[in-house]
Amino acid sequence: MNMKSICMLGIALMTGMHLFAQDTTVNKEKAEKTEKYTVQTNLFGDNWFAGVNAGAQLYMGDYFSKGKAGKLITPTFEVNVGKWFTPGIGLRVGFGGYQAKGYSLKDGGFAYKHVDRDLYRTKWGMLHLHTDVMLNLTNLICGYREDRVYNAIPYVGIGYLRGIQNKDNELGGTVGFINRFRLNPAWDLNLEARGTVNNDVLDGIRGGKNMEGSVALMVGATYRFKARGWNKGTGISAAEMQAVQSQLRQMHEENASLRDRVNTLEEEKRQSQPATPVMTPDHKLQDAMEYTAFFDINKAYLSQKEAVNLEAYANLIKKYPENRFVITGYADKQTGSQAFNERLSQLRAEAVYNTLVDKYGVNKDQLILEHKGGVDTMFHENPRLSRAAIIRMVK
Repeated sequence: MNMKSICMLGIALMTGMHLFAQDTTVNKEKAEKTEKYTVQTNLFGDNWFAGVNAGAQLYMGDYFSKGKAGKLITPTFEVNVGKWFTPGIGLRVGFGGYQAKGYSLKDGGFAYKHVDRDLYRTKWGMLHLHTDVMLNLTNLICGYREDRVYNAIPYVGIGYLRGIQNKDNELGGTVGFINRFRLNPAWDLNLEARGTVNNDVLDGIRGGKNMEGSVALMVGATYRFKARGWNKGTGISAAEMQAVQSQLRQMHEENASLRDRVNTLEEEKRQSQPATPVMTPDHKLQDAMEYTAFFDINKAYLSQKEAVNLEAYANLIKKYPENRFVITGYADKQTGSQAFNERLSQLRAEAVYNTLVDKYGVNKDQLILEHKGGVDTMFHENPRLSRAAIIRMVK
């Protein structure tokens, strides 16, 4: 790859940075139109990827400035695999290399060609194993969006460089920048720039500079394995969740207290009225008291106490098979959506119906089911008492 090709890659990288800046501006302008939300931390098997890169590398050794830099450009290749732990933070491991070139004096290092007077050109095989921590700046700044075309991803890494001829292992530090372009849900196109710093002896010349390094420009592709993407989070912190749970416990306790109070009032009402129901000559009930079964918030099952209290009314229904009774379910309008309360009130009516039929043997032909959804306060100006199902005799 020649200098012209490297320049073209450099222009592409600069274009990517321009796209990032433009994307940031556009996202800020559309902030009011874009839903902002957090995402759930993924499972260990989610958001893995694998990629391949190829491009050009320039090694800057002891006598780099003695000759033409363009003559030292060599191909480089890499494969990598990694995982995104959040939309903004990822980790990858890469392995690659191929060959590096440099200059030496007096036939030193891995010289293979005489260039001018005491100047020689060198070349040697080189492999690079590294681990990189990546930050997706676009997601961190603009917010996560799965279908975004461009993402700017800087990274830092550490690894080992292996000289094939001299079998030296050198610790190296890496910084880089990835311009990622989304092709489809599974594939991305990458333009990547990387710089690496390592110790002096990798080029076979000892006693020169303390540090050497290389720069590389690469183009490649990344495949993202399933499951990919991120699920929308709840937006509720642990402290907030504990507060909600504490409030729910208090509400359950209040419900229990209110239920006991209502039972006491109903018992007093029953004792104050004649115990014998009014009957017509054809042995049908002329009138009967309503029965109310209360439920906990967002619940549609009868407590044991409610189920026991319901037995007496079940015996009344069975005693008069000519009468029919309507079971109507209700929900508290002040909690839950309209659709949720509609379904909840239906389930509460069905809970009473099933207890009468399945537990106490009431003839299902005597029962009619209704539900009213969320309603305003029905008893004592207390909306909690609207979480109920009421049995009424059909007159």
